[in-house]
Amino acid sequence: MGRSLSTIIIWGVLAFLLAMMLTSPTGAVANANGAVLFGIVLVLTVAATLSTLAIWVGGAKREEEEVHHIAKAKRAYSNRVERLLEDLDDNEIYELEQRLLEGEQRRQAR
Repeated sequence: MGRSLSTIIIWGVLAFLLAMMLTSPTGAVANANGAVLFGIVLVLTVAATLSTLAIWVGGAKREEEEVHHIAKAKRAYSNRVERLLEDLDDNEIYELEQRLLEGEQRRQAR
């Protein structure tokens, strides 16, 4: 949503600037010839295109990093549970199994 909104804003601003600049009877481009106007439009359009490209490419990299961090967090959680289970003695493991079974039975009874 953020990248799409940014893209809409960039191209909306470009359209607004070009409309104001090219339809104004006074101002810097009022007496400019076609080549100068084309150059201005070209430069502004290239700037908008590069800005849009930076937003979409940069956003994709950030999403990949977020997915990587989520996967890493899941692995860390899994490792933490494994380490916790390894630290339990036989009686504690038996008690944990009993609690899990009781919780499952309560859920099935509902």
